[in-house]
Amino acid sequence: MEGAKVYVQDARVWQRATVQAALGHGKYRVSLEGWEEDESKATTSMDVDASSMEGGMLPFQNSDMPENGFPDMTSLDHLHEPALLHNLRRRFFSQACPYTYTADIVIAMNPYRWFPQLYTDEMRKEYLVYDRTKLEPHVYTTSSLAYSGLQETSANQTVLVSGESGAGKTETVKILMAHLAFMASSDDTSHIRRIVESNPLLESFGNAQTVRNDNSSRFGKFIELQLNNECRLEGSKCRTYLLEKSRVVSQDAGERNFHIFYQMLAADGDTRAEIGLGDPSLSRDSLRYTSMGCSKTDTIEGKSDAQSFQGTVAALALLEIHTEKLTRLLRALAGVLLLGQLDFAGTEETSQVTDTSKSAAASAADVLAVDVSELERSLTHRTIRMRNESVVKQLPPTSATGNRDALGKEIYARVFDWLVEQICLATSAPPERAKAFVGLLDIFGFESFAINRFEQLCINYANEKLQQKFTHDVFKAVQQEYTAEGIPWDRIEFKDNAPILALIESKLGVVAMLNEECVRPKGSNQNFVSKLVSVHKEDPAFSAPKLGKLRELQFCIRHYAGEVMYTAEGWIDRNNDAVSEDLLALMRGSKNELLSSLFVEETKAKRDTVATKFKASLSQLMETIGQTTTQYVRCIKPNQNKSPTEVNNEMVVDQLRCAGVIEAIRISRAGFPARMPLKDFAQRFQLLVQRYHSKGLVQFTVKNPVMMGQEQSENCRKILSLLGTDETYQVGRTRVYFKSGVLESLEERRALLIQQAAIELARRIRGHQAHRRFGQIKGVVRRTQATWRMNLARSSYQRVRRVALFCQTRRRAVLAARRAQELRRHRAAARLQAQWRRRIAMRTLHRARQAAIRIEARARSWLQRRQYLVSLAEFKEQAKLENQVKALKAKLEAQERASANSSETTQAPAEVLEALQALGAENAKLHMELDRLRDENDKLRRENQKLRAMDTARREKLASCSRSKKYDEEHKAGHGTELEREEQHHAGHAEHVGDSKNGPAMRALQLYPPLNEFWEDVPCVGIPFLQTGSLVHLKLGANILFVDIHGKSLMWQSWMNNHSGYRNAMGFIVERCAEQDLKKAKRSSIWGSPAKDAKDTPHRSSSESSSIGEAFVLRSSWTTKYVKVGGLLDWYCLQVSGKSADDAAVFTCRSVGSESESYSFALKLFGKDKYLCLQNDGSVAMEKVADIESAPNKQNFIAGFECLLPATSYDIVIYEHHVGLTVSKDLPLRVVGFKNVQNPGRPQEAGPAESSGRVRMGDVITHVNGVDVTRVQREDVLTLISIERPVMLRFLSIDPT
Repeated sequence: MEGAKVYVQDARVWQRATVQAALGHGKYRVSLEGWEEDESKATTSMDVDASSMEGGMLPFQNSDMPENGFPDMTSLDHLHEPALLHNLRRRFFSQACPYTYTADIVIAMNPYRWFPQLYTDEMRKEYLVYDRTKLEPHVYTTSSLAYSGLQETSANQTVLVSGESGAGKTETVKILMAHLAFMASSDDTSHIRRIVESNPLLESFGNAQTVRNDNSSRFGKFIELQLNNECRLEGSKCRTYLLEKSRVVSQDAGERNFHIFYQMLAADGDTRAEIGLGDPSLSRDSLRYTSMGCSKTDTIEGKSDAQSFQGTVAALALLEIHTEKLTRLLRALAGVLLLGQLDFAGTEETSQVTDTSKSAAASAADVLAVDVSELERSLTHRTIRMRNESVVKQLPPTSATGNRDALGKEIYARVFDWLVEQICLATSAPPERAKAFVGLLDIFGFESFAINRFEQLCINYANEKLQQKFTHDVFKAVQQEYTAEGIPWDRIEFKDNAPILALIESKLGVVAMLNEECVRPKGSNQNFVSKLVSVHKEDPAFSAPKLGKLRELQFCIRHYAGEVMYTAEGWIDRNNDAVSEDLLALMRGSKNELLSSLFVEETKAKRDTVATKFKASLSQLMETIGQTTTQYVRCIKPNQNKSPTEVNNEMVVDQLRCAGVIEAIRISRAGFPARMPLKDFAQRFQLLVQRYHSKGLVQFTVKNPVMMGQEQSENCRKILSLLGTDETYQVGRTRVYFKSGVLESLEERRALLIQQAAIELARRIRGHQAHRRFGQIKGVVRRTQATWRMNLARSSYQRVRRVALFCQTRRRAVLAARRAQELRRHRAAARLQAQWRRRIAMRTLHRARQAAIRIEARARSWLQRRQYLVSLAEFKEQAKLENQVKALKAKLEAQERASANSSETTQAPAEVLEALQALGAENAKLHMELDRLRDENDKLRRENQKLRAMDTARREKLASCSRSKKYDEEHKAGHGTELEREEQHHAGHAEHVGDSKNGPAMRALQLYPPLNEFWEDVPCVGIPFLQTGSLVHLKLGANILFVDIHGKSLMWQSWMNNHSGYRNAMGFIVERCAEQDLKKAKRSSIWGSPAKDAKDTPHRSSSESSSIGEAFVLRSSWTTKYVKVGGLLDWYCLQVSGKSADDAAVFTCRSVGSESESYSFALKLFGKDKYLCLQNDGSVAMEKVADIESAPNKQNFIAGFECLLPATSYDIVIYEHHVGLTVSKDLPLRVVGFKNVQNPGRPQEAGPAESSGRVRMGDVITHVNGVDVTRVQREDVLTLISIERPVMLRFLSIDPT
């Protein structure tokens, strides 16, 4: 039972709750839950006693309730008061539709808002042919069922609309009338318009504002919509009941009189003057009959009183009530208002109209068209007629006031009845055409107030009659349901209200005894109540209070909706409803034709009491309804605040009781109060007959589980038979029906099973969690133990290691001391040797310098002598020619002087002139020749210097290959130039077969070509002839050796196949090893053959003595440290940490492979069988190999050299934004460092200058894009470099040594 969802009553209000624990003896502890609008409210716990509830159990909640609630509440598995309330609340707050079904009853909960989408013509068309399974609940279903029933059976139909004031009865009737008019409309719509417009007219005269409803109907009405044989609307008739005419003379606080009075007062001045209300002082606040409630409301349902008056006048015009007829009607109503202004004064026996009321009396007499004196006399006097004489008796002021109010009520009641009659005359159809009707009954709901008067008795009496009809109809529906389901049934016991009706209408009932008391001369209300108590004191439906001030006037009747305490104060007068004969005669003599016609003299037989008249009209109504097929609409008012978001639970439940909905449910479920669809039952309770392995679940299930089949009814029978519920259920065609308490007991068993299953599931989960926590703790313990053992082992190891390190340190210290002593001795000897060699070298240098000076002096002397001799010869030749010219000039001058002395002039000899001209031309030619020779001499001198420099570079390059036989033959035969040999070399080695990915697995290595034109590969035969100080790269296939970033270890990396430039860390300088000259006889040649005898060895040139020879050392050009073999802590890998050549490892080359692979070799330690080998971890080590040709990992040993080509100057084209150089601050600009550059989307890398591998520290920038910048300012040079891309830089190469 724990966890079951139930309902409990808290302070007479139903609440949702969840069972927390069963306390025994029908008591439970529950936690209260909020409703839809209060779900966020904190839950509270309370103890409840279910033993006093129906069935001795808490009412269960319905599982799987839809968000919008169930459209038909008969489909609820648990159908009771709180379930109805819960479902109505769900539908109300979902704002989906204000209508809900309870079987064929439509429950309309007032939403206090209008849903226009529910009342369109399209919606009306959908409900023309009603299909309950497809359409949502709607009040149109009632009108559709009534109209279709009339069409199919030709039986008259009635729709009973009931509910308390403000529940929406009048609005529902209007919606039903509109739908019926829509379904039964014909071509002639004029009568339909009159029928529809007559309803607002009745509202103006019969409705008023109350504290519950601004437009409350203060009368009951039964409208008959008349139809012809073709079920087309022809007309309508209307009967009214119990008009609340007492409202004319009195209203409670916050209420108004009938609407028509306020509409008249809101009319224009001309209209008011015409009907006798033209005096401006006459207003709703000054008139007694319109100001008693003190209501300030002047707008009803969105219309002002003035607008409503215009609508009323227009509606009256449709009934042919206009002009004079309309004026007479309004003046009669104005007379009622003016009567209320009369006041009376006098003694206890006499009275008269006060002086201040004389004008009001005159006005009232004027509009009522009677004599004012007769009016005053009739109000203050009474004529008593004996057998043969009449006596006029004066009345006290109280009786005169009663006459005034009685006349006002009577005038209004008769005007209202006349208006209803006029509406019927205007809208009714001729008898020959009105063949059937659909009746709409709009009557008060059951009423129970703090003080219940005579009107409440009549209203509740009518509701008892209607409830009896309703009960019999529901009983008949239950019989039809059981028959349709094939369920055998006996007589169903239900609560019949016949005893209550007998108490009211029998010969000794309330009505009869009231009438009897009314005809008695000295009848009183106290006597009436006393007789009731004495006659009906044994009646269980009757009781009387024993305490209270008004106990002599009070009695209680137990109606079907609850007990009602009636107060019989003034009942005799209200039942008699007598008006003075003098006043009746006065009205009959009125000149207002309408009033005179309304007060025609009646026969004595017609003067029945109000109760008698009402009983007769009610009997006629019930007879009419009894001959029809009845549909029911129950209107519910959700709250008193007219709020669309509030539901008063207690108020709604009271209305459900008063409307008979709950009683109908009790009747429908008297035999089998609980029911459930077959499929839902099988799915819900199948778990009670299943097999379970858990011992905790077996006690709640049957011992012999069964298998379910396809037939739902058979499955349900199997389940019920196994659960032991014989003769307490019936399986119908679509549902299973249960006796009282059976379904609840099954639900309890199911709840207990689910609770035990939850406990079992929780136990399993907790066990799993505990097992998992144990496993985690176990793992933690194991890890802790392992860590402790590890720490112990580590501590022991650390102790042993410290001891070993101490021993090693001591041993190394001893060895180091010995080595230091040896080194000190060696250094001292080296210093002595160096001083001695320096002295010898200085002496040799001094001698060589002196000799060189002398040789240079002799050479310069010889050159100057030759130049002097040439210049002397030229000078002599020139002097000779000048002398000849001077001699000829002197000779000519002598001749001229001789000729001047002679008498006649003679011409100079022609040969002399020709000689002079020839000598001048020869002199000019010699000068030109001299200038040409000088220019050619200078040009040849410059070309000679350039050729001499080129020849020197070529000789140095070719000298390295001069010892190769192949090279000598190619050189002698003239087979190709150096460029051709270089192209052949790269063509033979351009294709690669694999690369290395910095990992342990390396493919076969072949020689990769250099990455740019500044480098070239060196053949094996040319390696010994490399000049000491040459810059090389050491390649092993696609891999290249370099110094790590710490400048200590020699590493390798796959580079040649995925990069386009070099790094400074890859450059190594090869240097000749001095020890090879001392151990020449003991070394092998690079081909592995014994060395030749000294006599066979050719004499080495100076270029050969500066080459590296067969043994060499490697020095990093980046760190200037030498490559050496590391110690034990370095795993004997190659380190770049040697400070001098003495510390360096000495290498020699051994050719590997065929002639086509003459560029490949293995780098070997000099004098040992250890070769340079690449390690898988990226380091480089020397491994001992007996035969390199048969080594299993030969590809790890194959290497090659590429050498930097010598050049005095070179050009580099820069495409990138950054050059990656650092230059000096003074001129000329020298390279003093390199910088990494950052390109977008890539990590930092070497700049283009460093990547070329050509630029060295100390090189000078001489040209930028061909412009000489050696004398340009530093800032201008940098600007010139940065403004343009690409930029070509020319460098002057400076030998770093």
